[in-house]
Amino acid sequence: MFKDLVNLLFPKSCSGCFTILLAQEELLCTACRAALPFTNQHLHTENEAMGKFYGKVKIQQASCLLYYAKNGIVSNLLHQLKYNNQPAIGFTLGRLYAEFLAETQAFPLVDFIVPVPLHRKKLRQRGYNQVDGFAKALSQRFQVPLHSSVLIKAKQTASQTTKSFQERIQAKPMVFQLQSTADLTGKHFLLLDDILTTGSTLETCARLLLQIPDSKVSILCLAYTK
Repeated sequence: MFKDLVNLLFPKSCSGCFTILLAQEELLCTACRAALPFTNQHLHTENEAMGKFYGKVKIQQASCLLYYAKNGIVSNLLHQLKYNNQPAIGFTLGRLYAEFLAETQAFPLVDFIVPVPLHRKKLRQRGYNQVDGFAKALSQRFQVPLHSSVLIKAKQTASQTTKSFQERIQAKPMVFQLQSTADLTGKHFLLLDDILTTGSTLETCARLLLQIPDSKVSILCLAYTK
């Protein structure tokens, strides 16, 4: 009863279209859930996500959950996730993706889940890494440990979201560093990010992880954009 009163006084809105949610709805309204643009890339070994890395870095597997379009449901979701203090969105989408992967047995046999790190200054400002919820959902579903300290972002860089495709291509790679790699020889890492655009950030992180002897890297992202 108290929960109903709170919802009446402070109604929650859909993170996709911002309409008021019904009592039984959570984060997304029924219409937005039905309209989510799934890529189904995990069903295909050769897919658009893998294509981002061909000839650049050796990836075992790569796929993204949703297609990203400017001013669409997915862009609204990611904006709320990153800038409006709604980390639960990452966990909810990660849990959904985990079920898809489990049903198709497409989840790679990995040893550690590694979220792409934020710079410590950005982490203090935001209060959380927007990829952490995604990582925790997969970790819980598949009982794979997180390893959030193997990579750090040593240099803060400007946001890429307002840049054109060509500007992102020409931008200098983000600066990451590989931390202690003791006992990580021969491990398969699942590298996670919120959105796959040019792939430069993930490529940089993958190259670092592949410096570990006999290591492998697979990649999952919440959204894909050209």
